[in-house]
Order: sequence, then C-alpha cells, then structure tokens
Amino acid sequence: MPLQFHYGLGSVNHLPHLLNEARNWLNDKSRQVIFIVPNYNKFERELEILKNYQKLEQSESFSSFQLQIFSFQRLSWFYLQNLPLAFHQPLNPVGKEMILRQVLLEQKENLQMYRGEIEQRGFIQQLLDLFHELETGQLTLEQLLAKTQENIAQNTDLTTKLHELTLIYQAFNDKMVALAYPNQSVHQQFLEVLTLLNQVDTSDVLFDYYKTELKNRLANTLFIVTGFSEFSGEEYQILTQLIQQSNVAIDIILDNPKKSYAPLDVFYPSSQTYQKLLSIAKENKLPVYLDKKIKSEENTWLPFIERIWLDEKEQLVGKEQQQLSEHLHLWKIENPQEELRKTAVTIKQLLMKQPDLRLRDIQLLLPDMDRYRPYIQYVFNEAELPFYLDTPKQMLNHPLVDLLKNLFAFKKYYFKSNDVMHFFKTELFIPKGLFDLPEDDELYREQFRRQVDVLENVVLSYQFQGSDWAIDTDWELIYTDTLRDKDEALKMKESQMNQLRQAFYNHVVCFIQAINQVTTFGEMIERLYDWLVSSGVENELKYWRDQAIQENDLTKARLHEQTWQAMMDIFDQFHELYALEKFDFSLFEAILFSAIENYQFSQLPSTIDQIQINRLELVRPRQAKVSFILGLTEGAFPRKFDNHSLFSNEDRLILQTVLKAGQELKQATTFQSLKENFIAYSAFLSASEQLYLSYPLNIDDKQNFKASPYLTRLTKQAQLHFELQQSLQADSTPDNYLVSMRGLIRQLTLLKRLTQDEKQALSPQWLLLEQELMQSSEAQLARQIFTSLAHKNEASELAPQLAEQLYGKELYSSISSLETFYQCQYRYFLNYGLRLRERERLRLDAALTGTYFHDALERVIQYVIDQQIDFHELADQQRQEIIEQIFIELLTEPRYRLLSRSKRMAFIRQQLEKTLSQMFWVIQHQSNRTKLAPQFTEILFGSLAGEKGIDSIDISLADNHQIHLRGKIDRLDLFQHEDQYFLSVIDYKSGNKQFDLTDFYAGLAMQLITYLDVAIKYVATSFSHDEKKVIPLGAYYLHVYRPNLNRTDSMEDIIKKYRYSGLFLDEHQYFDIMDPTLSEKQQSLVFPVQVNKDGNYTKKPRNENRFYTQDEIKALIKINEENMRKAGETLYQGKLKINPYYKATSEVRACSTCPFRSVCQFDVLLKENQYRRIEKIDKQTLFNKGGE
Repeated sequence: MPLQFHYGLGSVNHLPHLLNEARNWLNDKSRQVIFIVPNYNKFERELEILKNYQKLEQSESFSSFQLQIFSFQRLSWFYLQNLPLAFHQPLNPVGKEMILRQVLLEQKENLQMYRGEIEQRGFIQQLLDLFHELETGQLTLEQLLAKTQENIAQNTDLTTKLHELTLIYQAFNDKMVALAYPNQSVHQQFLEVLTLLNQVDTSDVLFDYYKTELKNRLANTLFIVTGFSEFSGEEYQILTQLIQQSNVAIDIILDNPKKSYAPLDVFYPSSQTYQKLLSIAKENKLPVYLDKKIKSEENTWLPFIERIWLDEKEQLVGKEQQQLSEHLHLWKIENPQEELRKTAVTIKQLLMKQPDLRLRDIQLLLPDMDRYRPYIQYVFNEAELPFYLDTPKQMLNHPLVDLLKNLFAFKKYYFKSNDVMHFFKTELFIPKGLFDLPEDDELYREQFRRQVDVLENVVLSYQFQGSDWAIDTDWELIYTDTLRDKDEALKMKESQMNQLRQAFYNHVVCFIQAINQVTTFGEMIERLYDWLVSSGVENELKYWRDQAIQENDLTKARLHEQTWQAMMDIFDQFHELYALEKFDFSLFEAILFSAIENYQFSQLPSTIDQIQINRLELVRPRQAKVSFILGLTEGAFPRKFDNHSLFSNEDRLILQTVLKAGQELKQATTFQSLKENFIAYSAFLSASEQLYLSYPLNIDDKQNFKASPYLTRLTKQAQLHFELQQSLQADSTPDNYLVSMRGLIRQLTLLKRLTQDEKQALSPQWLLLEQELMQSSEAQLARQIFTSLAHKNEASELAPQLAEQLYGKELYSSISSLETFYQCQYRYFLNYGLRLRERERLRLDAALTGTYFHDALERVIQYVIDQQIDFHELADQQRQEIIEQIFIELLTEPRYRLLSRSKRMAFIRQQLEKTLSQMFWVIQHQSNRTKLAPQFTEILFGSLAGEKGIDSIDISLADNHQIHLRGKIDRLDLFQHEDQYFLSVIDYKSGNKQFDLTDFYAGLAMQLITYLDVAIKYVATSFSHDEKKVIPLGAYYLHVYRPNLNRTDSMEDIIKKYRYSGLFLDEHQYFDIMDPTLSEKQQSLVFPVQVNKDGNYTKKPRNENRFYTQDEIKALIKINEENMRKAGETLYQGKLKINPYYKATSEVRACSTCPFRSVCQFDVLLKENQYRRIEKIDKQTLFNKGGE
C-alpha cells in the first residue's frame, strides 16, 4: 500500500486540498477516509473538517461513517473494540498511581538516590511520565541500563539512577502482572493486531473471517494524517503498519522536502519527520507516491509575513507593507491585566463591525498561561465574552477531598479541633433534622453555617480537643459573672452546640471507631462508600450540582458531578486491585490520596460559540480568523525550557547515543528550543484575517520588559512599530475602553477618582455614559460603588434619641469602660454601644491568670478575716493549709478546669500556685509591718450581675440622665485611732503598674482615684459617719508575681521586691501608720517612705509624683468625676469620633491594643484620621488648671 506526502507552506490553507483528496477517494462508496489529528485539538478539528466537507459536498447531510476524525488514541480504540480478541482494558492512571505508591513504599529500603523523593508531591507523576515516555518511544529501562553499563560505564550517577528506576519499574510490572493487569497500552495492543495481519496462520488468535474483514477495511481506507510536525516512536510504528495495510497521506508543513535544513531553520523539525517516514517506507520496501505540493489559490496577506520570517534579509515596502499593516497589529501595554482588557475591547469592536464573525472564530494564545490565568475569568466575564480555557482542574482542590482528608486525620490525630472545624466547613456533612426547615432548602444550610460558627466559637473559647469529641455526653458551658439576661443566650448556645456535636458523634466518631474492626482494604472501601452515602455527602454534592444548574453555571455543575464520579472510579479501582489486601491504615491512606492527588478533570466546552484560549505551543497555521497572542516578552517567546523529568539534560544527551533505530527519547531542553522558530512561524500565520501581537511593559513588581526578539525582528523587517496602548486616563475617550455596563462601573470609578485627585470634571462623553448606566439594571451597584469615592473614614454622630436608646436613660458603667472612652470614643461605641465582642477564648492569658490570682487572694484574705486570724500569729504550716484548701476550691470551678486539661496546664497551675503561696507570705509580712489591716476584700459597689453592692458614685448629667458606676475593690485596709479611720485601697496587678498623672488627667487611669473615692464615702458612711474623720493614706498597686531570687536574698530583700506603688498621702505625721517598724536611717520595705538620721519620717527621694495631700486628693477626685461627666455628656449628645490617643513621651498608641481596628479602619495616612496627642503634665500644671 502506498505512502504519499502532501506538503506546503503554512500560509497555504491545506484543508481544501486534503478534503478534495478525501472526496476523490470516497467516490467509491465502499471506501472510507479517516483523518488522524493531534489529541489536544481533536474536538475543534473534527468540527472544522466535517463543516468544510459538508460545504464541499454542498449537502446538509453525508455519511459520517465514511469520513471520520480520530486521534491516534481513539483510532486504536476504534479498531480494537469490534475484534474478538482477549482485549485487555489498560489500567487507568489512577490504578497505576495506587500500585506505584505501594511499590515505592515496599522498595523504600532498597533505594538510595530516590528514597527521599518517595514522599515528595509529584514524584509518582514524574515516574509515570517517564514510564509513558519510554513506552511510547519503544524503550525499556533494562535496555537503557544494559547499554549504559556497556558503553558509558564511567557515568556512575546515571548508572545508579537507571538501576534504581529499573528496580522500581520491574517491581511495578511484577505487581501489575500479579494483579492480572499486563502493562500494555492500547497502542501496543493495536500494533499487535496490525502485526497479526501479516502472519500466515492466526487461527489461534484471530478468526480468519475477522482477519479478512479487517484487512479489507484497511485496504479501502485512506488515512490522512494532518497537524503533526513530529511523532512518538509508538506512533511511527503504527504509521509503519498502516502504510503496509492501507493508504496513508501525510500532510506536513514544509517548503521543500528535498532540501537539507539546518537545526535553526524553521522547517527543521518537519523535515526531520519527513526524512524519518521516508526512511521507514524504504526500509520496509513500501511504495511511496510522488509528493504533492499544496498551492494557494487565495490572494491574502499571509505570504508577506511568511516571506520575511523565512528570509531575515527580506523587507516589505510599498503596497505589501501597507497591506500587512491592515492585518497585523503590534501593541505594547502597561501590564497583563490591561493586555486582556484591550483584547476584550477589540473583540467587542470586531464583533460589531463584522456581523458574520463568531466567537469561535477568535482565539487567544499565551506563552505563559500561569501569568494570565488569574485575570482571564474576571476580565472576560466583565466584558460578557464566553470563553473556553482548556486547562484541566485538579480534584485535589475539591471540598470532597478536604472532607476525606479531615476524616482520615481524625483517625491519625484523634479529633484535633482544627480538623473537625475544617471538616464541618466543607459543608458536605450537613446532618438531617437539625432545624425545623426543609432539608433541601438553602435556609437550612444558612442556619447550619451559623450553628457551625457557634460551635467554632465555643471550641476556641473552651479549648475542646480530642477526647472531648469522642464522648457521648453533652458539653457544659461555663456561666460567668455576666448579666442575668445572658444566661438564656448561653443556654441556647449550649443546646445548638450539643445538637451538632451529637450528630458528629453519631455519624463520624462511631465510623472512626469502627475502622478498628476492618480487616481488608476491600472492606474499608465499602465502609467508606457507605459512610459517604449514609452521611448525606452524596446528596449534598447533588444539591450543589442542581444549584449550579439553576444558576446556569454548567461548568461548576459538571465539576461536582465529575468529582463524585472520579471518587467512585478511584474506589472501584482500589477495590478491584486490593480487595483482599490485609488492612493497614497508613498504607491505605497513602495509596488512596496518591491517586486523588494526581487526578485531573478534563473540561468540555459548555457551548460551541466561545473564544478559544490555549497555550502558544499548541498553535497551528490558519487556526482561526482572528488571533490575539499576548505576553510576547523577551524570555517568554522563545521560551526558556526547564527540565522537570527524572532524566537531566546531560542524561538525555548520553542516552541518545545508545538508542537503536525506531527508539525515541525526548531531546534535552536545548534541542526542544529548536522548535521555537517553527512555533513562531505557526503563530504569525495563525490567523487568516487579523493578527494581534502584544507584550506587557510591566509584570507585577518587575518593570521595563522588552519585546520578544522575534517581535523585534518582525517589526524591523515589516517596517512597523509597536503602538502604545494606554490604560484608562482622565482624558481618555470611551471608544477604546467600553465593553459592558459592569465594565463601565469600574471605568467610571477609576475616572472619578482620577478627576477628583486632579480637580477636573468628567468629560461630556463619560457623563452621558454615566446617565445611561444609571438607567440600566446595574444602577444600584453603580450607586453603591460611586458612594465609596466620597467616603471619609469618620464616625457619624448619633441623634440624642438614638444615643439614649443605645445606652439607656441611665448609664450603668464600670470605670474601665469609661477609660475605654478616653482611649478612643469609637472603641467605646463599638464595645459598649453596639456590644461587639472578640471571639471568646478560654485560654490561659493575662486576663484569666489575673482573675485566678484575684479569686485566690480574695478567698485567702477573706478566710483570714472571717476566722479572725492575726497575721502576726499565722504559722507557716497554717498558711500552707489555708492556701491549699483555696486551691482545691478553685479547681472545682468550671472556668478553671482549663488548668487541669493537660500535663502542661497542670505544670502551669503549679507555677501559679507557687506564686500565690509566695503572695500570701508577702501579704502576711507586709501586714506585720503596718498598722493597717485587711478589713474587706472584693468590695462590690453599684450593681453587677443582679447583685447590689455598697453605694456607688452617681453622676448627674443633662436631660435627667445619670451615670451609675459599678465595680469591685480588691482590698480595703483600715486602721482606727480614736475617732479617726485611716484607710488604704489595694489593687492587685499582674504587671508592674505605676500611677501616672498624665494618664489620670487624660482619663486613661481613673481606677485608683475612683476606688479611693468610693472607699472614703463607704468608710465615712458605715464607720465614722463623718468624712472629715476619714484619712485616705492612699491607693496602692500590689504586683502579683514571683520574682527571680538569689540564694543570698534575705527575707527583707524579698519583701522589698513587693513594695507598694500607686498614690500615697503626702502628710508625714501619718507615715508611722504606714510603717511603724522603721528605725533611724531605715527605709520601709512596704511603702516608699523612710526615717532620716533625725528620726523623722520622710518620703523616699524621687517619689514626688506619688505623694499628694488630702486637698490634692480631693482635687484629683473632683477632676476624676468631671472626666466621668464629660464622657457621659458626650455619649448622650451622640458625639462620636475616631480619636485614639497617642502618648508623646512613650510613643504608646491606643490602636496597638484595640481589637476593632478592622472595623474602624483607622489609617493615619488619611487626613481625617489623626491621633489625639497626650502631652506629659506635672502636678503643678494640673492643679493650676483646677481640673479644667
């Protein structure tokens, strides 16, 4: 049977010539024509060939059996499916990945070079790619290893590599055979069939009838091979057999078959293919007809660009140059996004100018798909241009895979809460019967999301982990000291949380526990499938699919359907291969997820009329009417190749020297670059009507990119220039930018911002377009976006009536909340007006530690007071018994259970207990050195959580509003002398706190003075009945901590480390009440006072800002109350500012500790957002101001 070459230039349309050949052959109705095309564009080529043949026949219908279009893969299937052979269904890639993963794990100890690669993502795919390359190239690793050892023994690295790869491949093949899956591709089986046709006696394999029928079919078939510039070794062998049995026409882009081309010539790749096929025909003594040259009968512009590309010295002038410039457009554009936008605009314009032009007639080609992929969907959707991007999607990114990963993590890590929450957030596990709503309703899912959020907040707050999920009993939430109306909300939260947690236990925990009884891989797959169905996962995927169909998103609907089907295929393959394998969880997981990791979905166009987007290397001449080729920068075109295979470039160069005839191995990347000239040639001829070539000037943060040297050469020879396409500017006219109403919103938003900055007005054309926009269906969205342009990050004032509704007629406030007001008014509004809260976390932070210290110290001191124990008489043993009893009591409280949840927490609890034991000892010795004695602890003033305390401070405001303060004083110490009462307030602090006059005056440190004010009034009311008889010795901070001690530290050294700080009475006659134990030239260990050499009490040096007279303390109280009044008046007037403080002296900012920065969006770079500066103030200045 004959072989014939049909050749011609790329500027020539080969298809009419080939269709005429087909038509002539089909004049005999018993004959058949089969076009063989590359697999990557088989779908579009099939449409193109059938459509053009129909035109040629001038008929609406013809026999599609007589004219068919296949890829090599489909061709093999086509002939094998009807033969009565023991045809082996090849193992699909998923099954191969599973087997290979098992082989690698079994062979791990026998590998040196690749042992560390086994767990690396992508290694299995690299191995399979290599096996496929060798298979299609008619090679085996054993052959390569033998030849290498024989001829290139000195290359030990390559020998070691081949040895280990051979070991893996042999084990892989052995495993395939053991599983009754011969490692034979469809091509190889088809080749066997074609070989049998030449044998005399095939009665044992192929019936004579089928043999004769197949030979007759092949003899009456003309195979037209088109679209290839090279073939694999396997494809060469198929062609060899077809030439022997049938008629084969090879269509090839070539200028002169008889010419010898240099490696850098455009036609070098196709000439090499031509020569190789010619050699095969001669070796097999097959007839070769005279070559047919395909000539063009069209008068087009393509030969002009072809001529200059084939001859570097050629230049276009005159009419030729003018004609080319009407079809070839060269752009340089700011960045990839603008390239795509300009492309979209141009496509819209072309569609308007040419009514017969369809989207399918337009293609977009990209040398670097990854660079443009993030923007393609956004830009083309905005322009309302349907497109088809042929990039496979990975199954690995689907929520179903995440669900299974987390399910397996439960078994491995025993229900880590992060895994559980990720599991819920896939939204594939939605238990039935949670709500009184239809389960197929979206409202049911919205309610489920809220319940998951509640559960997550609880889990984070209470640190639930591991065994907490695996118990069948309900979780109990802690009731803290909040208002009573919060209790019901907490109960509701507890009920919702336990409802969802119980469903998780029934469906998931029980399933994980049941895995322990599984004995085989087959049983595990069956249980996993049953769980996916019974838990509603399958139904939920169907719901997602149906929702996508309702939204007319067929691509997404197909994705969900494909994902489920793919998972079922993996399960089926797994069960078929490993049903009886002894169950091992780790191996099961490794094999399963190895298959999932590399599974990809191919996509089909959801409609015929779409813009085709493809990689540039898949280009062919005259592929579309209009081509846009973007991203043609230096380095991207021609491409720089990276070698990602297991054979390095050096390995490939060596191995090429040992190959036999008919064996193929991919060339090193240096040889692959030789094809770039041909790709460029095909790209420049890819459009029959209009060709647009562009490159970006900037990409991300890299600037000043240069054009591809191919483009530079083209512009020089064609005497054309790049046209700079400007992005949208304030003075731009709409003509070159309009794509859609949605796009107009973005453009007008940008223009309004530009004109605002430059203090200009929009042009009349854009104003008219804005009017049109405001009459369209996008008007509401446009108004919402345009409003943002005039937005200032300022707080709006509240109407006084609204402020009263928000805060109540009477404001019940803690002193710390008023301090928050002076930190930032907007923070107060968010926290105490809107009642925003950070996510609660029951963790051992400063707040919980402080609460634990306060509770413990309060109980210890209260016990001493209640039992009327004298601190002087308190023995070490008795003190230790008291503190241990308190520790036991605290651990029974739910909020401190965290301290017993783990060994780490137990250790931390021990450290806290040591600190508290130390503090009890300190307080005892401090009490032994002062006349003041602890009298009350945790004194509640005002109302808190329904409990009424002592009288509070009430501040009257305008319009009959009032502030009622509430809070707790940690400790009140008293000393009575005759009718006078001396008091001091002690506030426990976990940090080293000092009384700062500047902070106090600015409203940031109101606590100590407020406590002192409340204490004075309380003692005056309850004891002396005369405020003048109450002498405030001060308000102190006691640092609760355990300092680092030296062995040489004495008891006095230790007590000194706990000396009070804060505010002290500056009246020397009372210093001996503070510390009566001092002798001459001695400093107090408890207070900042001392006795000088004259025997008189005095302040310690450099403590002026700590001491105040009674009159000054009264002035401080007055200033404090005035600050409260100002805060209250401002709140009820509705005045509101974003005004965080900034302390000039210490550079401390309110925003550094604010949890609401993401809400207020305070930005010091905005004119309207500035810090409220707080300057340092001293005593004299403060009292001179008189509190103003």
